[in-house]
Amino acid sequence: MAMMNEEVDGSSYKYDVFLSFRGEDTYCTFAGNLYHALRNKKIKTFFPHDQIQNDDEELQLSPSILKAIQESRISIVVLSKNYATSTRCLNELVIILQCMKMKNQLVWPIFYEVHSSDVKLQRCKYGSSSKAILKFRERFKDYPRRMWEWQQALSQVTSIAGWNYGIKFEYELIQKIVELTVQSLPRYDVFLSFCGEDTRYSFTGFLYHALRLEGFKIFMDDEGLEGGNQISQTLLKAIEKSRLSIVVLSENYGYSTWCLDELVKIMECKKTNNKLVWPLFYKIEQSDLSYKKSSYGKAMAAHEDRFGKESENVQKWRSALSEVALLKADHIKENDVFVGTNMNS
Repeated sequence: MAMMNEEVDGSSYKYDVFLSFRGEDTYCTFAGNLYHALRNKKIKTFFPHDQIQNDDEELQLSPSILKAIQESRISIVVLSKNYATSTRCLNELVIILQCMKMKNQLVWPIFYEVHSSDVKLQRCKYGSSSKAILKFRERFKDYPRRMWEWQQALSQVTSIAGWNYGIKFEYELIQKIVELTVQSLPRYDVFLSFCGEDTRYSFTGFLYHALRLEGFKIFMDDEGLEGGNQISQTLLKAIEKSRLSIVVLSENYGYSTWCLDELVKIMECKKTNNKLVWPLFYKIEQSDLSYKKSSYGKAMAAHEDRFGKESENVQKWRSALSEVALLKADHIKENDVFVGTNMNS
């Protein structure tokens, strides 16, 4: 089962936050304090400790920084007085804005002792009247295309909602940023969707404990999913706030309207939010989901008798089952034995 490491642990999002800042301005102050506050909340943050020195000459980002930006959910850009004199910072900003457009990455600018209009119009500390900026532009006058990209990025970032830094309220601003980060990030690594009577005390139970031992945050409703007729808002929110949904499709999964409602929500999140879905076929075949004489065929016939063939819910359940049956999946056969679950294999 290789998918767990590929899709959750090392997936397209390796970091929660990428911090872009000018080291000489904020490394030992605001950016450093923000980094430690994020880390204290267990928020995975990329903080380029070893790449903030001698960064004024390079026209290309290092591969590690480029990869970190692309693999982060949120980029926080600390625009300080010397930010625009660093090619590293400017190249980071160009890539960050590209990721915002192409991957819907969140971007939060912080104007650290500079005014957003000065950044937008590139004046004062960001303008040609500044000796540092004048020297910088002279140095890179032979790269007009790159200069244009940097100028456009500085102008564009000011149109994004952010914060103005006030030194008297640094701790309050850091607290706000940390709180908003927590709210914006997935709450769980994995949402487990399963039929309790089939696998709660066997495969799914073992899987849950194995994942917990590996440090993953798991949502598993083990209070009895069939206890009500309507899926709870708690479960819907848990699906939305999970990075990956593992769907354990077992013999009686199709009989549970609760499970089917979960599956509908899971497939909706896959379409609208690009959420990851990993189906596991537990002692059944993928073809069983559409085979009329299988347990799924009988279950859907029973739902049609109860709710009507034209029922909106029945149509959604059928559609979700058809969609999940087409996804890449793993199969757990009758004679498979699980002493433990190794997600690295």
